Amino acid sequence: MRNRGKVPGVAGTAVLIMVIAPFAWSQGQAGTPPQFEVASVKPNNGCENQPGPRVRNFSPSPGRLEMPCVTLQSLIQAAFGTFGDGVGINPQPLPMEGGPSWMRSEYYSVSAKAAGPERTEMLAGPMLQGLLGERFQLKTHRENRETPVYALTVGKGGLKVQALAEGACTPIDLSDLPPPVKPGDPPPNLCGVMIIQTSPKGDLTIEVRGSTMAQLAQRLSGRVDREVVDKTGIAGKYNFRLEYAPDLSTPGQVAPGGHAEDPVSAGAARDPAPDIFVAVQEQIGVKLSPDKGSVSFLIIDHVERPAPN
Repeated sequence: MRNRGKVPGVAGTAVLIMVIAPFAWSQGQAGTPPQFEVASVKPNNGCENQPGPRVRNFSPSPGRLEMPCVTLQSLIQAAFGTFGDGVGINPQPLPMEGGPSWMRSEYYSVSAKAAGPERTEMLAGPMLQGLLGERFQLKTHRENRETPVYALTVGKGGLKVQALAEGACTPIDLSDLPPPVKPGDPPPNLCGVMIIQTSPKGDLTIEVRGSTMAQLAQRLSGRVDREVVDKTGIAGKYNFRLEYAPDLSTPGQVAPGGHAEDPVSAGAARDPAPDIFVAVQEQIGVKLSPDKGSVSFLIIDHVERPAPN
């Protein structure tokens, strides 16, 4: 799932806050995550007629989880993938298999309150996992499978970015975000911020601040047709800037406004720009090479429509 909360940004620019940590809260992990004090899960049949993206973002708020207009598939992506570890944010799409078709076509509104001021990552991750198990009777398991991936390695000319000094960016707290940025002001210097700008021709400029190589690989996974695995062996945090022409035939790639364009006409109207494979080599000094690797899949074993609250 690539939908994010309402975060500080710049006019005309989508700002995605992504603090990455290994996911997810496994069923065998020591300890039990807290549960919601009260929670409501209701069908929302009005989402299909709303303009723009049908899956609505949620607004981070300590102790509360408000997710209107979401499919069960999106809820699972959030609970087990994006916020699965209860600590950070993982932008890498969660490979998922199984489940009925209504998981992707029926919409719900989730409103839940914790007993205390739990962090957003815990609310939308391990606590949401428990809520989905209770209301949807969701049962899952993990399977590691050997699948095609892209290996992220250092190019022949070496890295073209410099490591950041310790303390060069501020860690993000989703439950205590800074106020929205005024037009013309620079965005806050937060570790893990991704700033995406789209040109009138459809080219993308992506800036990733305070990111490790492993986190860069996770971000790139959502923009190519395979998962990207970091094999650079390089530690430290970096600022990355990438400008490229997205391949709109790749699943998940959308044009300005959130709607997929015809890739043929969109490509014809676009000024010449490198694709993402060329861009990462020329601008960052890394390359994406076809490879095989072990990928963790979330398998849906059982799910039911929720009973009325």
